[in-house]
Amino acid sequence: MAGLPLRLAGLPDIPAVRRWAWGAVVDSLGTGLMLPLGIIYFTQVVKLPPVMVGLAMSVAGITGVALVPVVGALVDRLGVKPTAITAFACAAAGTAGYLVVDGVALLIPAVVLAQLADTAGRPVKQAFMAQIAEGEARSKLMAFNRSVRNAGYGVGGLLAAGVLAIGTREAYLVAIALDALTFATAAVLVATIAVPAVRPPAKDDAEAGTGYREVLADWRYVCLAGLNGVVLLHAHAFLVGMPLWLVEHTSVPQAMAGVLFTANTVMVVLFQVRAAKGLAGPADVGPTYRRAALAFAAAAGAYILAHFTSVAVAIAAMAVAVVMHTIAELLASAGEWTVCTGLAPERLRGRYLAVYALGDAAEKAIGSLLITFLLTNAGWAGWLVLSLLVSGAALLSGRLAVRHPRLKPVEVSG
Repeated sequence: MAGLPLRLAGLPDIPAVRRWAWGAVVDSLGTGLMLPLGIIYFTQVVKLPPVMVGLAMSVAGITGVALVPVVGALVDRLGVKPTAITAFACAAAGTAGYLVVDGVALLIPAVVLAQLADTAGRPVKQAFMAQIAEGEARSKLMAFNRSVRNAGYGVGGLLAAGVLAIGTREAYLVAIALDALTFATAAVLVATIAVPAVRPPAKDDAEAGTGYREVLADWRYVCLAGLNGVVLLHAHAFLVGMPLWLVEHTSVPQAMAGVLFTANTVMVVLFQVRAAKGLAGPADVGPTYRRAALAFAAAAGAYILAHFTSVAVAIAAMAVAVVMHTIAELLASAGEWTVCTGLAPERLRGRYLAVYALGDAAEKAIGSLLITFLLTNAGWAGWLVLSLLVSGAALLSGRLAVRHPRLKPVEVSG
């Protein structure tokens, strides 16, 4: 019975998959709980200057990106299981550290540790899922991981609203303790998972940088990582671009932005696993990326239409835009996971996924600025530029992935 909800979600009833999935549920609930509370807790309860809190979060983000290559190498050298356990344990320790933070000296190390599992831990989680599942089951597991993450943000956000309504220091401390407990629970669940053995890197690869030279020599994979960073502009195009466009360039009531955000979250929760159907490996991603490109182009067209029409038509156009935008997001995400894990050789999987994660990190660093600049300065033409960038990168990713020499000729399709 314990595995019934996961089978209903489309996941195979495999012990390792089941335990990781429950770990993802627990992790996402805790993260969703703390996301709205962190900045408020530090500034309003602990009474730290907002600038100092922002500085600590920036340091944590930069540190996480800098540690991505190191973590990738640790996955290959020590194994994915101990690295994943360590990442979750560090996150638990850092979050628990919030309870005793009373100044910047404790704030920065606490925030860095707390965010470790979410920043530098990205290739660890991907490598772990790639090692316990194969083919379409792997794609579905990664899709479930993202789906439940969005659901956790929603449920955690509701719990956070309760904490904010209570407003006492004790309520915040209980929430922080629960978040730390979720990370610790995820670490325990990971510790109980039997992970298939992987052939370790050759002795020469153990030398610093040698393994990464091999990854960088795989120019197609590096190009796919860079293209993925461009495709991922769809994320900030929604998080930043959609509400900015609605408020400043359409006649749609501002309250509609919240409804559209909710619609996106619900669609991701309900359909992300389904979007991964049929993706057994990189040879299958061509049609998926093509559909993602078409969907984003349609979304851009609908956003533009909303700018030139009356209120009623603009509301309908924004609704269509968000639906198509979300479809593009679902398909592009499924293609991303299938490519980054499917083309990474097992013995250097950590390093490969670390390189791929840098494309995501680059998009997070410049995405908001680029989207804001385009839509503010170019108006509706900004959506045309974004469509060319995102849809073009998606189409190129599909063509490049299915022609990678690591795929056998008979496997190549699309």
